[in-house]
Amino acid sequence: MRAKRTQVIVLILALAVVVFAGLNSQRYFFRLDLTRNRAYSISRVSKNLFQEIPEQVFITYYVSDKLKTLYPFPAQIEDLLLQYAAFSRGRIKVAVLDPTAAGQTVESLGIFPQQIEVVEQDELTYATVYTGIVIQYLDRYETLPVVFRLDSLEYDLSSRIRAVVRNEKKVIGLLSGDDRSFSQDYRTAMSILSLDFTVRELERGATIPEDVTVLCVFGNKDLDSFDLFPIDQYIMSGGHALFGVEGVRMDLLRGLEASSLGSSPLLDMLETYGVRVLREQVLDVYSQNFRQPRQVFGQVMWEIIGKYPHWITIAEQFVARDNPVTARFAGLDLYWASPLELEPREGVEEEMLIKTTPEAWSMAERFETDPQRAESLLFMEHENRGQRTVAASLSGSLPSYFAGREIPTRAGEEREWETVRERSGETRVLVVGDSDFASEIFQYTDAAYNLDFLANAAGWLANEEDLLEIKTRTTRDMRLNKIQDREARSSLALFTEVFTVVFLPLLVIAFGLIRYALRRKRSIMNKLED
Repeated sequence: MRAKRTQVIVLILALAVVVFAGLNSQRYFFRLDLTRNRAYSISRVSKNLFQEIPEQVFITYYVSDKLKTLYPFPAQIEDLLLQYAAFSRGRIKVAVLDPTAAGQTVESLGIFPQQIEVVEQDELTYATVYTGIVIQYLDRYETLPVVFRLDSLEYDLSSRIRAVVRNEKKVIGLLSGDDRSFSQDYRTAMSILSLDFTVRELERGATIPEDVTVLCVFGNKDLDSFDLFPIDQYIMSGGHALFGVEGVRMDLLRGLEASSLGSSPLLDMLETYGVRVLREQVLDVYSQNFRQPRQVFGQVMWEIIGKYPHWITIAEQFVARDNPVTARFAGLDLYWASPLELEPREGVEEEMLIKTTPEAWSMAERFETDPQRAESLLFMEHENRGQRTVAASLSGSLPSYFAGREIPTRAGEEREWETVRERSGETRVLVVGDSDFASEIFQYTDAAYNLDFLANAAGWLANEEDLLEIKTRTTRDMRLNKIQDREARSSLALFTEVFTVVFLPLLVIAFGLIRYALRRKRSIMNKLED
């Protein structure tokens, strides 16, 4: 009797422990994140945001109750927001509201209804739902109009909180160095950059505005010294810049005709800074297929011509792992790229960010760019085969290209400068030997990761390394050609073939034989017992 009473007491105490643990889990909790880079845990940057917030920040998640019953992501979003509040020491307050049930109009805040398909009782219907977040600080607010995914939500939240508290949004200036138009040839890139920056197109030769945080220059064939002077002086004043340039001119309208660029003031300026762009084209065994769109019965279909070594692809094995831009590299495709050489300059720290594979080579003359014949180049022996640098960064105090020279002039235009700033303070410059990687050509190789690289580069140039750490935590290189070492790829292919064709069938057969033997032994034992 006493033993039974003891069991009852132990059971009651165990249930009490479970109940109290459940009640306290709302206040004290921990989670175990075993993913690489701790992709699903709130980051150190987000935990410490309270140090940047003088007054309270109010985060309101407007989500329809209907959406909560259909999908799990609203609860996950709410959980992430509650983590912000838990680590903010009271500086962040979170509310979750259904705008329809509360009778609120949220369209004025930038949150608009979305239509989703709903299947109930074998009937397809459409429901109008809301899922958006408003971040308010004093009389200012930032809005995430539609939130369906969590992979970039922490970055969006932390960057928006910082922006609304500081009351600033960084400006990125875009300048074309050739005859291409940003609104047509770089429209997707502009859309991506506009998520984190105010995007502004700049005119050649005009003064770079002081509020431009990052300057991006794509192309170099049409820029002269008059156009370069404002760019140089912007960098000398501490501005940060990205250059997408090339040493070989590609004429896309004349059958991919290629010619060495020869004289280029912008390339000369970069050489003064410490990066020499060779008048060559890089080709690589590890490259993408050349594809071109075709209209088939009113639909766009992609016709594959074959491997095109001019469209090289880069994997994480050949990037700088300690630089925030490439720390968690997702991939990059370069189109008719030119190799770079670094030339040391006093006070400048150079870093090779991205390289080709050791199987790459380069062309300096008689450029063969015809996609129909280019695949044959893969099977030829090339005397200059070896690894090339295709992207590099410069940090520190850069010398001016115009030091000791007169300020360039142009007939009919006046300049406001009277002196030349001959050396910069601490600044950053990133050079990519390709002006097409961020253009609409990326669609020909499905290289959406090119725009991720562009956004990461812009974030690094804008001194947002801490937020960049959040943004790149979930990045993965998921491409099938990730393993670029030929021997390693062959070994893995052989292992996969042996494992699937030989080992797995033998394992199934062995399991069947063992099971058969055990059942036979059990049957014999039962007969002996009878």
